[in-house]
Amino acid sequence: MSSDLDSRRERDEWDARYRERGFELDRSPSRWVIDQCARLPVDTLVLDVAGGTGRHAEPVARGERTVILVDFVHRAVAAAASRHDRVVGVVANANALPFGRDTFDAIVCVSFLDRALFKPFAELLKPGGVLVYETFTRAHLDVVARGRAHGPRNAAYLLEADELPALVAPLIVQEGEEGLVVDDAGERHVARVMAMKK
Repeated sequence: MSSDLDSRRERDEWDARYRERGFELDRSPSRWVIDQCARLPVDTLVLDVAGGTGRHAEPVARGERTVILVDFVHRAVAAAASRHDRVVGVVANANALPFGRDTFDAIVCVSFLDRALFKPFAELLKPGGVLVYETFTRAHLDVVARGRAHGPRNAAYLLEADELPALVAPLIVQEGEEGLVVDDAGERHVARVMAMKK
């Protein structure tokens, strides 16, 4: 029951942020994520998990791909769906994704970590489908401490060094890296992979 209350409280906090600041909360998309998605065939069905107001969904959809964006904040999902006609918004918690097995050609997840989701990600992908994933590592705390970025401060939401490749198994890592990144999305210490389902 307390987790439901915590989830509701967190959703209300995010809803208030979007009501007050809207798209100002959006950073530019991760160039690496967009580059990986640009390699996907047109007419690919992509799931964007915890997609917020669509900073990644919109550029992916512009490449003639359909993006199902999931977030638990109604206001964010509505904003995302308004950005492009190939972005479909779904309000749902990431840990209760309302989709069946082998549904998606690709899954995108950026700046969000729930370690319990990696098994469902593998199940939701079609054979040959890919996971494009990027999020913060514990080393990002130093970037935040220096005032160079925002981001989670709770270690539960930060990857340990070299943790990501093990989390995505049994998906097979096609590309991956970990380290400090500075691009239009800002300065951050992240791990990221593109991993494929056999």
